[in-house]
Formats: sequence, structure tokens, C-alpha cells
Amino acid sequence: MKTWRKIDHALESFLAIMAIFASALVFVIMLIIVVDVLSRLLFNHPFAGVAEIVSMMIIIFTFLVLPHVTARNGHVRTTMLYDKVGRNGKLVIDLIASILGVLVYAFIIRASWKGFMNAINIGEAEIAGFVQIPTAPGRFCIILGSVFMILEQINKAVKYGYSLVTGKDYDKAGMADEGGQLG
Repeated sequence: MKTWRKIDHALESFLAIMAIFASALVFVIMLIIVVDVLSRLLFNHPFAGVAEIVSMMIIIFTFLVLPHVTARNGHVRTTMLYDKVGRNGKLVIDLIASILGVLVYAFIIRASWKGFMNAINIGEAEIAGFVQIPTAPGRFCIILGSVFMILEQINKAVKYGYSLVTGKDYDKAGMADEGGQLG
């Protein structure tokens, strides 16, 4: 388990870096929108392609930050059933959710791959007036974020499985949150 803790720490550190980069994108989105609005109000001349650029950046932001949110147990969840089961029941539910997460993101990669390769091969771009915004970066981030979601879901599944089999919590290496609650 010592090796797994190192892998867990490295993965969570990398996911934090991705989240920081994604957070910087939010600031850039804000700047782009503010400059566009000011240009529209002060000079009656909005920038071309702002809506397309912002929509692409939102896709990039979302898929870069998702794995970090998962690692921090930050997703909204319905706990109606979860609160009624014991420790092992929660671990089983979390393990099943992690396995389903791997499958869902594998399907997202499979569904996105052809479009990503096509975007690269033909130089696909959204056109807003005279501005062309390539779609490949957004398509790439969907795949990249999905790969890291799969890695994080596998990481969580190992932790839940370890806790289920040994009866010990995985503790500070990732599974227990600050309040000592499971995943």
C-alpha cells in the first residue's frame, strides 16, 4: 500500500495543478468578457468570436477541473440511501460508483476520439466573422479530463476496496475527508 499512497499523492498533486490552471481560465474568461463589454459600450465595436472562445474555454475548464473535484469528494450527491447504510454499505456504494465512473468516462473517450482526430485532420474551427477558433483544444481536454477521471476513479476504487477488505480506513492518503467521513 505504500507504493499506492505515493501514486495517490502524485495523482492528487497533478490534479491540483490541473485545477489551478482551470481556475486561471475562469479569470481569463472574465477578462475577455469585460474587455468585450467595454469595447461594445465605449467604442460600439464588440470583438468577433468572444462567445465561441468563451464556450470553448468553459469546456476546457470543466474537463480539467472535474478530476480534482472528484479527488476532493466535491461533487453533489444524494445521500438518502447512503445515510441509511453502515460503513461497509457506504464503501460498497462508493466502489460501485467508482466502477460506473470508469465506464462512463471510457464511453466519453470512445465517443469523443473520432471527433478529436477529425478536428486535427481537417483543422476544424468555429468561425465567427473573420476569426477562426480551432475546436481541437476543447476536444483534447474532454479526452484528457476523462482519462484523469478514469485514473481517479480507479484510485478511489482501490481505496474503497482496501478499506472494505481490511476493515481499515485509507485515512489521510485520500479516502477520509476532513470530517472523517467516507468518500
